[in-house]
Amino acid sequence: MRFSVVVPSYGALGDPGAMAACIDAAEALGFEGAWFADHVALPDYATPVLAPPMLDPLAACAWGLGRTTRLRFGTDVLVAPYRPPLVLAALAGSLARLSGERLVVGIGVGYLEGEFAALGLTDEVLDVLRASWAGSGPVAHPGPRFAFQGVHPVGTPPGGFAPGAVPLWVGGNAGVALRRAARAGDGWHPLFPTPEAYARGRAAIEAERARRGRTGPFTWSYSAAATRILDRPAPRSGAPSPSVPAGAAAALTRPEFGYAPAPPTASDGRPRLVGTVEEVVADVRALAGAGVEHLVLRCWTSASDLDADGVIAQYARIATDVVPAVAGSPMGGNR
Repeated sequence: MRFSVVVPSYGALGDPGAMAACIDAAEALGFEGAWFADHVALPDYATPVLAPPMLDPLAACAWGLGRTTRLRFGTDVLVAPYRPPLVLAALAGSLARLSGERLVVGIGVGYLEGEFAALGLTDEVLDVLRASWAGSGPVAHPGPRFAFQGVHPVGTPPGGFAPGAVPLWVGGNAGVALRRAARAGDGWHPLFPTPEAYARGRAAIEAERARRGRTGPFTWSYSAAATRILDRPAPRSGAPSPSVPAGAAAALTRPEFGYAPAPPTASDGRPRLVGTVEEVVADVRALAGAGVEHLVLRCWTSASDLDADGVIAQYARIATDVVPAVAGSPMGGNR
C-alpha cells in the first residue's frame, strides 16, 4: 500500500501559506503524493459543501511541483469536459516534462454524469490526451466533437511520452466509469466505495482489460472520505464524520450531488478511516484486502475544525502510527 494526501485548496485552508505548509509536511513525512480537488466555478448553492475561495488544481500542482523534489501531484479528479482537451494535453504534458514526470492526471465526468456519459465527452477527451502524448506530431483526431489534423502538440517530448509517463487514472464508481478505466486508463481512482464494492469494481475492470488484451501497468487507487485519527474511540452515535458540513443538507438534496456515494462505515457504524490508530489500521487493511494499492487520504473538508497545524498533525500520525502498522506499506514509492 502506498499513501498520498489531499491537500486543502479551498475554504479556510485555500490559502497559499496553509497549502505550502501541508505540501512541505507531506514531502517531509514521506507520503507519495499530494492531490487537489477540481472545480472551475462554485455555484452559490454549493458553497456550504465546498466553501470558497478555491484554487485551480492544475495551477496548484504546478506550484507544488516547483517547490518540491520528490512528491508526486495529482488531480482528484479533473472534470474532463470542462477544459478543451488539446489545452489540457499541453498543460499536463508540459508539467510532466518540467517536473520529471511527477504528475498524475486523475480524470472523471463531473456532476452531470448522465449528460456527459451520453455525449461521450469524457471518452473523447481521454482519446485526445492519448493521441497528443503518443508522438511529437503531426497528430490527428477524427472527432466527433474535437476533430483536428496536422497538429504538433505542445508539451509532448520528441518521440512522445513513454507509456504511463503521464498516467491517466479514471475516477468514477459506476459501470461506465469502470469500462472507461479498463479501455483508456492507467489506473482507477474511485470516490470512497466500500471495500466490497471496490473488490467488485477491480474484478470488473480486470475482466474488461483482459477482454481488450490490455496488459500494461495499472494502478489501483482509492480516493478516501474524511480521515481522522482520534485519541480514543468515539461514541458510535457521535463519531466525527467531517464530510457533511453544517448547513449543507439543503445543498446535498440537489441532483448534482447525487453522484457521490455515502461515506462507507464499519460494521459497528463508525465512519471508515475515522477512529483510533487501531481502527484506522483495520480500515486500511480492509481496503488492501479489497485490492487497493494506493490510498489518497482526506484529512480536511469544509466541515473540519482543524487548522493547517491540525491537518499536518494528522499527516504525522498517519505516517508514524498507521503506515508502519500496515504490513508491506512503504512510504514514498515512485509509482
